[in-house]
Formats: sequence, C-alpha cells, structure tokens
Amino acid sequence: MCTLVQKYDIPGPRYTSYPTVPYWNMQTFSGKNWKSTLKQSFDESNSTEGISLYIHLPFCESMCTFCGCHKRITKRHDVEVPYIKSVLKEWKLYCELFSQKPIIRELHLGGGTPTFFTPRNLKFLIDGIFKRAKRAEDHEFSFEGHPNNTTREHLQVLYDAGFRRVSYGVQEYNETVQKAIHRIQSFESVKAVTDIAREIGYTSVGHDIIFGLPHQTLDHVEETILKTKELMPDRLAFYSYAHVPWLKGNGQRGYKDADSMKKGSNAKKGNNYWPKSVIMK
Repeated sequence: MCTLVQKYDIPGPRYTSYPTVPYWNMQTFSGKNWKSTLKQSFDESNSTEGISLYIHLPFCESMCTFCGCHKRITKRHDVEVPYIKSVLKEWKLYCELFSQKPIIRELHLGGGTPTFFTPRNLKFLIDGIFKRAKRAEDHEFSFEGHPNNTTREHLQVLYDAGFRRVSYGVQEYNETVQKAIHRIQSFESVKAVTDIAREIGYTSVGHDIIFGLPHQTLDHVEETILKTKELMPDRLAFYSYAHVPWLKGNGQRGYKDADSMKKGSNAKKGNNYWPKSVIMK
C-alpha cells in the first residue's frame, strides 16, 4: 500500500481538459490544425477502439466552496433544455467532421451537478447523442451524482441508457467542515443513494472524499474513512483540497488559509499538505 501511495502521489492535470494543459501551445494552435488532428485521431481509433466522450453539465443550485470546477450557480431549471440543445448542436458539428458514425466506448457526465438536470432531460441528452452514434459492445458509461438530489428515477433512466457507474461527491461527514464548505449532506442520504444504485444494478458505485478542507482535522478524516468503509464503495477518489481564492473568486474567501492547517495535523503552511498516513490507516 505504501508503495502504491508513493507511486501515485504526484500532481497531474485535470481530466476534463483535453488535450491536457501541459500540451497546450498557443503559438502553433489553429482551427485548421485542430480539425486535422481530431479527424486523424478519430480515423485511427474509432473502428477498432471506439471513442471516449466527456460532457460537462455545469449547473449547481448552490456553491460548494471547495470546488475548483467550471460551474454556474442557479435555481432556474429553465436553463436545462437550452443548454442540452447547445451541446447537441456542438455534437452535430463534431459528427460532420468524422468520416464515419462514431462508436462510443466511454461516456462520462460531469459537472457542475449532472443530477441538477431532470431525468427526462438527461434522457433527451443521451438519446440526442446516440442519434448520431453507436454504443460499443463493451461500453462503460458513468456520471457524477449529488447525494442530496440524485433520485431513483435519475439512476433508473441512466441505467436504462447503459450507465453502470455512478460517483457520489461525499467530501466529508463532519458537520463543522460541511458548513464551512457549504456542502451539507448526511451519512444517511449517502447510504440511501448508494443502496438504490446497487438495487437497480449499478456495478460500480464510487465515493469522492477530500482531505485538507477548512476546519478539518485528522480525526475528521479518519471518521469519514470509517463511515466510507461501512458502505464499501467500489471505487474511491481521495484527493487534496486546493486553496486558490485568487483563482476561484469569492467562493473560497469565506475562510482563511490557516483554517485548513489545524494544530497537530503536521500540515505545512502554504501547500495544504497532509501526511500520507491518513490514507494508510
């Protein structure tokens, strides 16, 4: 376990950026080159491997202040259909560049909060994507769900569309920390949506948890890990909080750098570092 932690304890680009940021070159970039590279990559892989598709659904009803993702905060759900229509319009432009019908092997809905959208509108999105594409036989579809608003209907509609993986953003169970990050959800709500997903037939239920959050201590992290162990998610994402209020605006200005540096945590001021033993216990 220690060897694995040391191997993978390195910084990496966000998976939602493609090509990943280290490969961006604004001096040589052009629309013509991009289209050429896209078509070449598609022609090389579509018929043999299929393609992977990420769809970003940016809306959230409230701001989680730890978040570093691109999002739009609103309670107006009339934004759903226009946004989906824009995504499908963009998808049509991609398909017009392709030499053949795309075969989708991997599809992921991220956000934001994908379950901000109604089950009916999510079906509208997925049906629209596959009007111009085929499902690979060995496809793997996944989505991110908020434990407080993911319903049985959400899970059933996406399961019927071929999804077998769901990832829930748990973050932390301590109430003080939850209030600081504006992400209040109970263990019972997480358990409920985890159980429903398994009842329906999802083969992979994942939980995301974070260390280094404001007011969080090692005891809080250990408590969250123990509660997570009770539910035994099939996948676990355990990552560090990045305090970058100069990049993320007012969201992260409700607390100070020092709030995530509690005494006795062995954290080093300035980089929100927590000891590796947290995830080895």
